[in-house]
Amino acid sequence: MARYDVVVAGGGAAGLSAAIFLARAGVSVAVFDRAESSLRRVEKVYNYLGFPDGIGGTELLVLGRRQAERFGATVLDAKIDTVAPTADGFAIAATDAAHECTYFIIASNKRTDLATALGIELGGFGGRFVQTDENGATVVDRCYAVGRITGRPSQAIVSAGDGAHVAIAIIERIRGGYYVDHDT
Repeated sequence: MARYDVVVAGGGAAGLSAAIFLARAGVSVAVFDRAESSLRRVEKVYNYLGFPDGIGGTELLVLGRRQAERFGATVLDAKIDTVAPTADGFAIAATDAAHECTYFIIASNKRTDLATALGIELGGFGGRFVQTDENGATVVDRCYAVGRITGRPSQAIVSAGDGAHVAIAIIERIRGGYYVDHDT
């Protein structure tokens, strides 16, 4: 059974950006990604920093995955079947194996089942959003949500920023204080 500090359910812009920040901080992180992000259907993203001529949604996610893996994130092409709270985090049953983590991030709007399995009520437009505090924390201790499932704007650059914001909140909680990620 693999154990991680953080498991991220979803490999879109928000999930991958969270994984990048976590991995760069030395936090062990696994991303479960079934390549279902809505961003994969976007022909060109024009509002993402660093791509003045735009970039295809799939290409952006492929580059993001490569970047997350470069810094040490584990990215698994597996579906999380179930998640359940434990005394020190969460037990994850996935198509590939069982996993454990201390923190869990829901980063897929298609996985409302994971939220409801943890006892998180859905609300907002169409009853499909997870309520979080300003740091992305849900009502379940050590469970966070990022990206479109939160009901916040879902443009790629906004979702990536949301994932980064939540990752830093988790890093600060793990380390017990202020954290900033400066490139070297």
